[in-house]
Amino acid sequence: MSDTAPVRRLRPASMTDVAALAGVSQKTVSRVVNGEPHVTDAVRTRVEAAIAELGFRPNAAARSLKSQRSRRVGLVTIGTDLYGPTAMLTGVEQACRSNGYALSIVRTVTASAAELQPAVDSLVEQGVEAIVLSEPVENQMDQLRMPRGATILTLGPPDVADRENTLAVGLDESGAAFAATDHLLALGHETVWHIAGPANWTSSVRREQGWRAALQDAGVAEHAPVEGDWSPQSGHDAMRALLTRPDVTAVFVANDQMAVGAMHAIQQAGLSVPQDVSIVGFDDMPIAAFLPTPLTTIRQDFAESTRLAMHRLFRTLDGHPPAERHRMLPGQLITRATSAPPSPTRRHLRPTD
Repeated sequence: MSDTAPVRRLRPASMTDVAALAGVSQKTVSRVVNGEPHVTDAVRTRVEAAIAELGFRPNAAARSLKSQRSRRVGLVTIGTDLYGPTAMLTGVEQACRSNGYALSIVRTVTASAAELQPAVDSLVEQGVEAIVLSEPVENQMDQLRMPRGATILTLGPPDVADRENTLAVGLDESGAAFAATDHLLALGHETVWHIAGPANWTSSVRREQGWRAALQDAGVAEHAPVEGDWSPQSGHDAMRALLTRPDVTAVFVANDQMAVGAMHAIQQAGLSVPQDVSIVGFDDMPIAAFLPTPLTTIRQDFAESTRLAMHRLFRTLDGHPPAERHRMLPGQLITRATSAPPSPTRRHLRPTD
């Protein structure tokens, strides 16, 4: 190898590298990158030549020198593989990347204030401009010390946006649950039973409220819901308990994963969906349309709702907050094969089971 062979760069070129090669300060490089005035043509040409030679790509950190902003967003979420929180996390990551923001993620095991406060504190130490809270984390907001001046975005129920500097974008879960229950009642079922999510999730509470409201509106019998934990296994176990009753012909399930478990329990009992029991889920997971019996469910457009939420956040950080700090989005009932009128020959759980 000759003495003049180029040195292979082991890392991307930085603004410091450009400044050194061009013989200027980092602030001057920042001015050129951001198209600011007060840079002579000769200096601008020298900096642009250095940028081209090094293959420098301006990033969020470079742009932040102009405004003295960190352009960093923090996200607090519980560690889970549930479809909803995972879909929202993906949406937040994509939005930050597309808009030139860095993202710091802190996952907790539980949604207790004792565990969440250190998570928030760690984000504050990183200099985040905003903190995004994903359910059920936002349920503990009143118990948390939030940084003064930082914008808070909750991906959950809009009513938590009463706090100063807080935005909220969430689904009208009560209205969507009402529609799901009303759909089953309109098919002719005498009442609708409910497999609920965990009681400490606001989503569970809102969906149960909508279910009850639909029953009360129709003047039909209400029964205590059976609580699950969002998992297929809990939906299976809850449905097994409900099948011991001869009057269960329709069930609204608080999410699709539990609905899948409930359908499996029905089939294991020698019954069928929807001939013996109609099922409506919630979320419209990608697999819902491709189950052996495609699932009737409430569609949540997580990609669109997260995109909208992050757009409102970025506008607020740029000094253009929305007139209304909370936004409620409608759900959509997707009617498929798991809901039908009650059968006059509805079979019951086999005695041997």
